Amino acid sequence: MSFKMTGYSSLKRIVDIITDLSHSTPECAKEKYPEFPSLSGHIASLFLKDHLHDVLPRLRLQLRIVERYNPPIRPALDPYSSTQLGIFSKNFSDWEVGLFLNYPACCIRSFSEEVRYGFDSRHLEELSSLREEVVFVSTAGFVPHSIFCKEASERALIGFLKLDDLQLLNDLEEELSRALPHPHPEYQKHYYDILTHDTQH
Repeated sequence: MSFKMTGYSSLKRIVDIITDLSHSTPECAKEKYPEFPSLSGHIASLFLKDHLHDVLPRLRLQLRIVERYNPPIRPALDPYSSTQLGIFSKNFSDWEVGLFLNYPACCIRSFSEEVRYGFDSRHLEELSSLREEVVFVSTAGFVPHSIFCKEASERALIGFLKLDDLQLLNDLEEELSRALPHPHPEYQKHYYDILTHDTQH
């Protein structure tokens, strides 16, 4: 990827794909998105059956809110919509879901093949090597293979912020929670943040 995405452009890329799938047949979806054929065909089929009538309005609202804040890091896709689309389903491989969400291959491989489902001692060791007081932030649900992953940073999935800059993300988090309530217990936050000095997230 030759340019660094913003949180908004990173989210818009996914919403644009979902919008495209909303008027595709499952067969066309699989052909157009060979990186995640099973998931794209499934989503297209759900739209065809009118099972996702409330998903695009929610995602467009999320996109409008995120555009207004223009965060440097992408928030997680609306958890209600993700659930309806099948992103949390075990029916699709980590690779298909990861590529659909524009995760780098190196990070999908680390998550899927090394079973690094959360931030571990290797991440914390990297954090401890930093000299300045910054906060490492990532999109909720995304676990990079390294906190210094260049591709993940270019795709606005991770980043380092000054403590004072966290308020923007906190304000965005609050507005998204008010505008798009959902019952998913593990995604009450759209971001993970880890303070480098106390190493808690």
